[in-house]
Amino acid sequence: MSSEPEDDALSWDGDDALEARRPTPRAQKAKPVAPRVETPSDPAFDAPIAPLPSAGAPASDTAAARVENAASAGDAASDADDEPQGIGTVALLGLGILGGIYLLYTVGWALGGAGMLSKAAFMMPAPMYQASMWIAVAAPALWFAAALVLTRESKPWVRFAALIVGALLLVPWPFVVAGGGGVL
Repeated sequence: MSSEPEDDALSWDGDDALEARRPTPRAQKAKPVAPRVETPSDPAFDAPIAPLPSAGAPASDTAAARVENAASAGDAASDADDEPQGIGTVALLGLGILGGIYLLYTVGWALGGAGMLSKAAFMMPAPMYQASMWIAVAAPALWFAAALVLTRESKPWVRFAALIVGALLLVPWPFVVAGGGGVL
């Protein structure tokens, strides 16, 4: 029996429903191959062949048709070059590492800010401190998103430079200096 193992597990011997569920294999069509014609090494043979002018067509129409064919062939080649390139493996790995750093910074600002709440209570009112703390907690995520969006059309080194500058500027100092601000 030439069935797949996962189909065998769902059927009994002699089960006709198995054959009904199995898709019919498609016959692969052989692609026609054009015979290769040897041409002399003369550069004139490399030029595209234009159709012969008809009896009633002027010679200038044929030249214009050749120019149009060459232009359309050039447009097709430039369209293939204009397709956006995917992100490389190293760049994707770097973005993941920097994204993890920014996530840790967000957690660090939340823990550091929550630990300093009692110490900052005599300097400013609690609602102002809470608002500034949540802005500080959101800053790493906002910087990461802004760097990705604003450098979308730039070279990869510009994107990484923006992310590294943000990683240096947004260090959660309350967490670093106070060891978690007393929350841990």
